[in-house]
Amino acid sequence: MCLILTAFSAAIIQSTSGFGFGIIFMAVMTLFFPYKYCTVLSITTSFFMQTYTIIRLRHYINWRLVLYPAITSVIMSGIGIHVMIKLPTQLTSLLLGTFLWILGIYLIFIAPHVKLPHNRRIGLLMGALGGFMDGVFAIGGPPMVAYYDAVIDQPLSYQATIQTYFWIVGLNVLINNLICHNLTLHLVPLIALSVTGCLLGTLCGVHLLQKISMSAVRRLAYLVMLGAGTYNLIKFGVSVWH
Repeated sequence: MCLILTAFSAAIIQSTSGFGFGIIFMAVMTLFFPYKYCTVLSITTSFFMQTYTIIRLRHYINWRLVLYPAITSVIMSGIGIHVMIKLPTQLTSLLLGTFLWILGIYLIFIAPHVKLPHNRRIGLLMGALGGFMDGVFAIGGPPMVAYYDAVIDQPLSYQATIQTYFWIVGLNVLINNLICHNLTLHLVPLIALSVTGCLLGTLCGVHLLQKISMSAVRRLAYLVMLGAGTYNLIKFGVSVWH
């Protein structure tokens, strides 16, 4: 039941703010299951959620804003993984928490006065940053939230486009997990429960998305980002204390 409720709640956040599923899911489920299992559950469940969202909102996808960031993200995620292997766990939490707070403050106070150009270079750059963060921290969403938030003004188009980007990047990660035999048969019942909760949450989230403004979506995304940053800084503080 805890697995279903966690996936349900995280899916509502993701399907309205554009990201946050992995942050919430991993924070809660690592209290009950090994980290390796939770990672596979999160990736697999997210993939189903994104597939549903893409099908539901397919007419709103801006493919031009998806493809270039996805290309550099897939490349840079591999580099990020190699960096992550060499970083101490404590330092990872500190760096991620600090980065999320800096990005959150930028989005709240500076981004409204900055207009990112709709060009290939910006897309490639933001995709590279998102992919690198995904490899190092397993959280590549915030840079893409900043990018799509700046260049898309319609909530349904924002959600459809960012989830399509995540789907392409997630497919790459899912294939790597299959190759490494991390996705095993004994996880299937847990995946089924997680996907059930996730799809129900996504249904609710997409319904809410049709009733709220882009400014509300932005505020929710910023709150999730700052909350995740605070969580990681607290996690770092606790690890140092012990």
